[in-house]
Order: sequence, then C-alpha cells, then structure tokens
Amino acid sequence: MREINVKRKLLPNRRGVSTVMIASMFLIILTFSVLALLLSGYFGYNLAINEQMKIEQERAQEKIILSQLGLDVNATVINYVRVNNTGTITVKIRAIYETNRTMTGVFLGDPSTWMDTYIEPNEDLVIWGQNYTALTRFRPSAKLTLVTERGTKTTDFEGLVVYGRPKPPNPYEPSKYYIGPFELWFTAFYYRRIDQFTGALGGTPYDPVWHDGWNITRNYGYIAWNITVRNIDNRAITINKFSSFTVVPNESPPSNDQTWYLEPKNQTTNTQTLVTGQLDHIVYKWDKPKWEGGFKAQQIYAVPTRCLVFLTFYGVFHEHDGTTTVYAQTIPFEAAITVI
Repeated sequence: MREINVKRKLLPNRRGVSTVMIASMFLIILTFSVLALLLSGYFGYNLAINEQMKIEQERAQEKIILSQLGLDVNATVINYVRVNNTGTITVKIRAIYETNRTMTGVFLGDPSTWMDTYIEPNEDLVIWGQNYTALTRFRPSAKLTLVTERGTKTTDFEGLVVYGRPKPPNPYEPSKYYIGPFELWFTAFYYRRIDQFTGALGGTPYDPVWHDGWNITRNYGYIAWNITVRNIDNRAITINKFSSFTVVPNESPPSNDQTWYLEPKNQTTNTQTLVTGQLDHIVYKWDKPKWEGGFKAQQIYAVPTRCLVFLTFYGVFHEHDGTTTVYAQTIPFEAAITVI
C-alpha cells in the first residue's frame, strides 16, 4: 500500500499543466485580437482622415454663383435658376433652399433627383423645376441658396439677382438715386406713427409730424413709411396694392423681415399713378395688401438693429398707343435704416 501511494505522488499533475497551457493560449489570442483591433482602428482612422482631407481640398476648389432667375411673364414665380461654376473642379448641385420673410429655410428639393446637375469648371447650368414646373414663388426680399454635394453654397436675394445691384449715377448726386424708371430722393424719406387699425396719421400717443427715416427709435409703435420718387421714364406708371417696402435685419435678433404694403391714393382701384417728370410721395402702411382681409398696421422692431431696405413695385407702364405693359421691379436702397 505504501508503495502504491508513493507512486501516485510521483506521477505529474496533468490536469494542472493543461489548465495553464489553455490560459496562456487564451491570453496570447486575446493579445493578438486587441492588437488587430488597434491596428484596424488606426488604419481606419487614417483612411477617414485622408478622405476628409481630400474632401476639404476639393471643396476649397469649388466656387459657384447664382447668376440668373427665370421668371414667368407676370414676374410672380421662378421657373428656373442659372448657376455658374467659377471654380477649378466639377461640382454637383444637390439642394435648393429658400429663406423667406420669417427667416425660415424651406427645402425646395434636390434637383439631382430629376436632372443631371454636374457642372464642369467655367460652365453654367440651368436648373428647372421637376417636370419643368415652377421652383417657387418669386419673393424679391427672400434669399435663394444652392448647395453642392461637398457643401459649398451660393446665396443671394432673389430681387438682387433679377434686377441687379444699384449703381450710382454719373455724375453722382448723394441726395438722388436713379434706378430703372425712378429717381429716389434720399433726403425726403420719412416715417410717422399711425393708428393700428385705421391707419390714420398721428397714432397714440399723437405724432404730429413726419420724421427722418434713416434713424428710428425701437418700439416706436405702428408706423407708415413715406418715400419720395420721380418718374423719369417717358411713360406714366401705375403701381398696385402689392407694391411694398421691406426691411431686412443685418443681425439677429430680430430674426424676421418686416414688410409694409402700399396705401393707394386711388381707393377705388387700390392703385397710384406716377406721372412722368412729377415728384410723388408713396406711403406704405399695411402688413398685407389693402383689402386682402385682416390687414392692419405694421410695427417697427423692439430691439436695436440695422436694416437693408427693398422697394418692390408691381403695376403697369402706360404706353403711348394706349396699351399697358406689365411692370415689376425691386429697388435695394444704398443706405440702411438704423433702429436705435
């Protein structure tokens, strides 16, 4: 019995050796797995960085310009836009947005889903609405934005694209400003408090006079704007109730445009006729075109800001043969209104 027990003690513990070997192999496999994951992550990270750097380098070569808007005969809707590629790389247009009066961005669509929107360098592209339908309504004070696949943007006011930026006359006269058929008088631009519902001049508290329009106190209340123009065309012009005066803040807050619509001199036809060579005052009072329903006076901003100014005229030219021709124009002011 003693001999057998001794032999048993001398035999190796095979179970213990096997457990150690398995544990060692597991640690080796785990180590190599972790290394493999680290190497994979490292190379994946480098690949992602290189791809991002490539995209940024390509984006730096992109430059697009919104160069033209195609309007319908009544100048009420945008049928197409023209985009110029002035960069050094091919671009693809992937989105069109419109920022309206309330500064809300509206997605108009991805034109690449209904047409080929690649543009080679130094080429341009005309983008129509899907199935040649209208892209959007024409709003001179709204901004139109086009975006490429790499994220490059071009943005501009619709009115400026259609009617162009103002150029000072030659010789330049600071008190006068010529654009299209009108001569604007900067020294005769005014505002005045009015009644919220009736539009009566004076308002509450009573305001007895017109004030210089380039500076206005914040929270001044419900106001009317008064601009002075001369029709320098050889035809009379009649503007209608859709003609408007829009201020666009340069900063936020405020975050919304404000538009005042025409107070027509002819209350029967809701129009105002501007005779050739005659100096006229055009007054804007309402938040909607008059007699559209629910119209009321418009307030000035409650916070200090500087604002761009856009005049939009809709109406007709009176031709010498007795016919009329449709007239529409947006005039951006050179100077800005300061709300203090």
